[in-house]
Amino acid sequence: MGLILSIDVGTTNIKAALVDEQGQLLGDAISTSMRIEGDASGRAEHDPHKLKAALLDVCRLAIGSKGQDVEGLSLTSYQFGLVLVDNEDEPLTGISTFVDTTAQSHHPRFLEAIGDIDQMYLRTGCPPIFQYPANRLHYIAAKYPEIRNKVAHVLDSKSFLMHILTGKYFTDYSTANSMGCLNISGDWDEEIIASTGFSKAQFPNVLNGFADKVELKSSICSTLGLKKGTCISAGLYDGAALAAALTGFEPDIAVGNFGTSGMFRVPTATPIEDLEGGLIQSCLLKPGLFLTGSGINNCTIATNFLLNVLGLDLNYLRGKELSSPGSNGVMTFPYFTGERDKAIGNIGTGVVIGLGIASTRDDLARSFLEGVAFSFLLLKQRLDPDSRIKEFRLGGGGTANLQWMQIMADTLNLPICLTQNPEMGIIGAASLARYGESPALLEHSRKIMNGARIIEPITANVAIHQEVAGRYFAVRESLREPLMARQGLPSLKAPDTIPASKSLPLVRERQ
Repeated sequence: MGLILSIDVGTTNIKAALVDEQGQLLGDAISTSMRIEGDASGRAEHDPHKLKAALLDVCRLAIGSKGQDVEGLSLTSYQFGLVLVDNEDEPLTGISTFVDTTAQSHHPRFLEAIGDIDQMYLRTGCPPIFQYPANRLHYIAAKYPEIRNKVAHVLDSKSFLMHILTGKYFTDYSTANSMGCLNISGDWDEEIIASTGFSKAQFPNVLNGFADKVELKSSICSTLGLKKGTCISAGLYDGAALAAALTGFEPDIAVGNFGTSGMFRVPTATPIEDLEGGLIQSCLLKPGLFLTGSGINNCTIATNFLLNVLGLDLNYLRGKELSSPGSNGVMTFPYFTGERDKAIGNIGTGVVIGLGIASTRDDLARSFLEGVAFSFLLLKQRLDPDSRIKEFRLGGGGTANLQWMQIMADTLNLPICLTQNPEMGIIGAASLARYGESPALLEHSRKIMNGARIIEPITANVAIHQEVAGRYFAVRESLREPLMARQGLPSLKAPDTIPASKSLPLVRERQ
């Protein structure tokens, strides 16, 4: 078998590398940063033309002179992307990212247009939060009808990129799911789409990311030095590609990403709803298989804040144990780009409480790291009330901060398993293209994880974090009213956020 050109399109950079049959990269991944263009309105998007140029550049450089050895391509990309295209295939908008907040204040109008929010959640597996492009579509239709009237194609990030490579508009179930209007059977939901002001016919075809492949355009094969007829796998979104490498979708093992945003998910056979809290998303990978949990909007965003605003050095944050567990009473709620639940969701913003004259810089810095860990804990409590998850496997650049990983292990009371390879998204995407739905995907992931670093929770610290967590979540619950008042929104009754006591319907039996 030949090489796989694996491409990972994230919100901050694009990477590409050739991956062999053993899951090893041939040399280093080629990477280029992608600037998120924004302004004070909350706009945070990619320029479609720059994204296209960057995509082709990293592919050319990664392939080099080995084009004839490439068996196929794989591509994974970020969720929550949205770009509108006219009938001449020209973008009418930028590609919005999950940190775009321009439609945040519009969210109540979208919910009003939907009507029965719980039914939308049950039909799609997507909680009613503002980050979903369905909300943004309603915003565009209401505020910019001149744009809406020119739209021929409503695209997620993957379908835009796939059109560049194949000339066809298609995506996969997992990336399409993040639009907020794909139902749990894998069909675009006509009623929800109509409520946004658009039509089902404008949305791309949805393919099985494990099995379906599409032939590249002849011009692309020629440009990249590939054999004519080379195909690209439909693939999965970036978090699911990471899961393919780290777990192969094995039960009782959670998988996550620790980068600009974070993730905590497990494979389930059916959706899991959290109607009270609206935190859990059941992401459809293919009919009958979901990657259930949620993303954490604010992950290393928290440390970027410390670096940029407080002027701290990254080595300082990584090189010592900051303060003590509990941060001496300082609590940070790091919701700089909102969060993905009903209580905070579209009204979230960064909040620090507990500062006193005796508080230190280390107390404040550690409270930022603990705040992110508590976001993961909140999700774990909702998703796994019976504590069936036995290990949390993490990838992403933030895992290099081993002090932070110890905080994560102590807060979640779970062993944190860290890979030695920083390019697990690329490896996972290549594994999907090579092994698809076969049992070899799981076996390959087990080989990849041999020799991974394990960070065990420290018993004394676990007890402290459990006590602090109770107080932290009580304060979090009380933030809803002042955050709404800050935005001039009317008071609403806070939702009941008691974790749903449901066992996880895991995909595979324990072995």
